[in-house]
Amino acid sequence: MKPTTLAIIKTALASDDTVRPEQAEIILKKLNDTGPRRKPRPGTIKQAAVILDVHPATIRRYAQAGLLTQIRITCRKVRYDLNEVQDLADLGANQKSA
Repeated sequence: MKPTTLAIIKTALASDDTVRPEQAEIILKKLNDTGPRRKPRPGTIKQAAVILDVHPATIRRYAQAGLLTQIRITCRKVRYDLNEVQDLADLGANQKSA
């Protein structure tokens, strides 16, 4: 990402009072992440539910809300990136401990 674009985003986050500092830090960390992209680990809805300790229907709700990305194998077979699921679990654990 270009430095000017990053500076604009930092300014926008700093001026938006609805964004908490820890949220802004997470956003900026994701934007600055120039390391190698993680290879997706497709997993079933049951595997995602176990990681998040929720019912499989909740995984569908998270996907509809945009918290998780569905990987469509066929029109009926859906997988979820388990790396993304674990990131969501880690973010939730951080929110609970704060």
